[in-house]
Amino acid sequence: MNAVWRRAVVLGDSAAESAGMAVVPGYARRSWTDRVAAALRDADPQLACLNPRARRDLSLSQVRSGQLTDALAFSGDLALLSCGGTELRAATFDPDATEIELSRILTSLRGATYQVVAVVSPFDLAKSGHVPEARRPAVRARQRLLAERVEAVALRHGCLHIDLAKHEGAAPTGLWGTKPGRLSSRGHAVAAAAVVRALARVLKK
Repeated sequence: MNAVWRRAVVLGDSAAESAGMAVVPGYARRSWTDRVAAALRDADPQLACLNPRARRDLSLSQVRSGQLTDALAFSGDLALLSCGGTELRAATFDPDATEIELSRILTSLRGATYQVVAVVSPFDLAKSGHVPEARRPAVRARQRLLAERVEAVALRHGCLHIDLAKHEGAAPTGLWGTKPGRLSSRGHAVAAAAVVRALARVLKK
């Protein structure tokens, strides 16, 4: 990848972290953000990457209040925002509130130094093994609605939406770990590949 970015920031909840990751044979314990950063550093070894105050289960409003200031102060040119997992697992889901919070974050990033902002939404949570069978249709419907809203907001702000649910491939098993909401090492590898391919397409435009 002949990347042009020099300063990247990762925002969102800890879906991107490697702590407690279930390891699938053949896939190293490495987060998808670390994998993406490594691909970017192949093009520029001096790439700086910031992951400000990541915590488990952050909502978009908490991302905005707890991470956005650091991201703006970092003055990066590429932002990766992992979002949606917390909203999908919550007891209730307000798509309008989600859209408003996402729009506020993207407005701030795009109004600052960030040339490219990629919003990454989750793999199919209903296939994670952590959702009771009776709830899977409702969870899948919520995830479709979330993806539609994220796509609309991203397009409106000139941002990229990477919907991991569309990148699971023919064999989606093994993407999730043993703990709810956490990816396995294979899941992180597949997510990283999807993000790198999407960023490569941006560079070709």
